[in-house]
Amino acid sequence: MTTQMPASAYQHVVVVMSIVLGLAVTQLLKGIAQLYRTRNRVRPYWIHSTWVGLLLVFSLLLWWTFYQYRGLSEWNFFRFVLYLSPIITLYYLTAIVIPGPSDPVTSLKEYYFANRGALFGTFALCGVLAAATAAFVRGLPWSDPSNLFRLALVLLMLIATRSASVRVHAVILFLCAGMMLLFIFSYQFRLS
Repeated sequence: MTTQMPASAYQHVVVVMSIVLGLAVTQLLKGIAQLYRTRNRVRPYWIHSTWVGLLLVFSLLLWWTFYQYRGLSEWNFFRFVLYLSPIITLYYLTAIVIPGPSDPVTSLKEYYFANRGALFGTFALCGVLAAATAAFVRGLPWSDPSNLFRLALVLLMLIATRSASVRVHAVILFLCAGMMLLFIFSYQFRLS
């Protein structure tokens, strides 16, 4: 007769997070393939394409950073829901960033700017939820330097929701890409 080692609470929780995050990455990869298949019908747009790539990196970064929660042994339903909330929001974002195959879209530039409120509003919400998760689930103080990155991200996303300027969106894109790289090298370069 074999006995099983009890699974840690985090192993139980991380399974659901990994499934939802896996669906988000799948959504992005499927969307990229769909954009390739419709390339003769839908004009690409460099800012949109770069955001899709950054969302893929952001998805992987979220999975990577959530390793920091492995030491938590006390879980309740509130913590669980809050822990999942940035991932669920990210999934929604990945579902709307690329138009569906039946959508009558011929220009990704038009699609991008027509949907900027939903896209960047959802991204801002993801940043707010990630900060709340870090504070309430992991116990990081609001003044933690990683929250400065999240706050900057949220502010840039709010500007992007309001602006229809190509120049503003290009600057926000480059700032966010730089911040993401800085965050990766500052906080999450190694699992430890």
